[in-house]
Amino acid sequence: MASGAIVPHTRIDNSIIDTLPAQLGIYGLGIFVAIKRYLNTSTGDCYPSYQAIAKKLHIDRSTVIRYVKKMKALNVISPEWRFKEDGSHTSNQYNFQGTGNSVPSKNIADPVQTDQGTQICVPSGSGTKPPIPSRPEPPEQEKKKKERTINDVDFMPTEKQRNCPHPHSEVVVLPAGIVVCNHCYSLIDETSKAMQEEEMSSTEIVAA
Repeated sequence: MASGAIVPHTRIDNSIIDTLPAQLGIYGLGIFVAIKRYLNTSTGDCYPSYQAIAKKLHIDRSTVIRYVKKMKALNVISPEWRFKEDGSHTSNQYNFQGTGNSVPSKNIADPVQTDQGTQICVPSGSGTKPPIPSRPEPPEQEKKKKERTINDVDFMPTEKQRNCPHPHSEVVVLPAGIVVCNHCYSLIDETSKAMQEEEMSSTEIVAA
């Protein structure tokens, strides 16, 4: 009848069953069991999120957080911070102290590459956060492409600006000698301004 196959299971030491309910009640024991449910006994990895634990037990996330703090104070578990590549906090790594068959995570000292980025673990309460990794520099070709694009935009007049006669009534002189045409919204250099003033003078003389 028995196939000999090992059924997936979670091992809880008798000492935990005997003492934890008296210290923290059934909620404390239930949350401990739910956390250890995620333990990889080969690698020591165990990092369920507060939300995952709460969902497993059908309780509030705040309740999980409260009891995790209590179990940490009793040295039943040792949560350690983990961080994403951008430096933001992600779920804790949980280590189990004095509960037998615990395997310290092999990934506490070394970064763990996940879909969310590199994870870095630091002991909880140590007050130390790892330095936030800097963003990689864009390839040189991409930087040149961006610079070239910006320069092209800066010096590429529109069709309206190329054909605008810059009517004198629309030309405005701003502080620092900056001349702007309100008709086509372009900057007018000193040469264009001088030519325009000369044309206006000629027109006034002929009209006189």
